[in-house]
Amino acid sequence: MSEGYLGRWRTERLARPGNGWHRTGDVGHLDGDGRLWVEGRVIHVIDTVDGPVTSVPIERAVERALVPVSMARAGRVAAVGVGPAGRATIVVVLEGLPGTSSGGLADEAASAAVRAAVDRPVAAVLVMPDMPVDIRHNAKIDRVAVADWASDLLAGGRVPGRGRRLRR
Repeated sequence: MSEGYLGRWRTERLARPGNGWHRTGDVGHLDGDGRLWVEGRVIHVIDTVDGPVTSVPIERAVERALVPVSMARAGRVAAVGVGPAGRATIVVVLEGLPGTSSGGLADEAASAAVRAAVDRPVAAVLVMPDMPVDIRHNAKIDRVAVADWASDLLAGGRVPGRGRRLRR
């Protein structure tokens, strides 16, 4: 919970619809010990046939799994949904794996490590040289742009090379 936005009265009114709670746009759950686990943003929830899936637990599991596969140079991980709402499939996108300059399908070892780490079906494991980030926060992956890129790639589209900007 937040005390509010300093001097941002309109934003404050929109974020607090009168009941004292502040809408952050984050999703998560409380565990049995009452701890809050933040699992991503509402906009990044993957709406699969089995129900909603949050991105952060998948990404953390993949990050832990890739360490022993000696992918020290591997960068960020994004779990995104590809396909229509209610039938989206999970696609895991890895950043900057050794030997990948233009992106595309991940190699067999990385794909196997990802699928073994994730407790849900993963439709594809892809690699992109540089993850797009949210323009307001350089550390936050722009999962909407990554999902668009993955959708285009899996539909037979062209893979942008290193140094080219992804379009939104």
